[in-house]
Amino acid sequence: MIGVRNRLPGPRVCEVGTCLTVAGFTEQIRVVPGDPALRNQRHDNNIVLCQRHDEEFQTSGLIGVVTAYGDTITEGSQ
Repeated sequence: MIGVRNRLPGPRVCEVGTCLTVAGFTEQIRVVPGDPALRNQRHDNNIVLCQRHDEEFQTSGLIGVVTAYGDTITEGSQ
């Protein structure tokens, strides 16, 4: 997953799956890295979310959703 400081400039787009909705929220979320060599590690990472996915994060934590960068969300870190 691309870190917050490494993102390209411009409008933010939701980083969940293939969602292309403009994002307005940032949440710290625990993910399983998409890199097979790092599958046993867990990382807390900030990702940007659209309103729909932020609401889902607040209710279910988005557990199991694959992000745009190939990581799998394991649990919310609120």
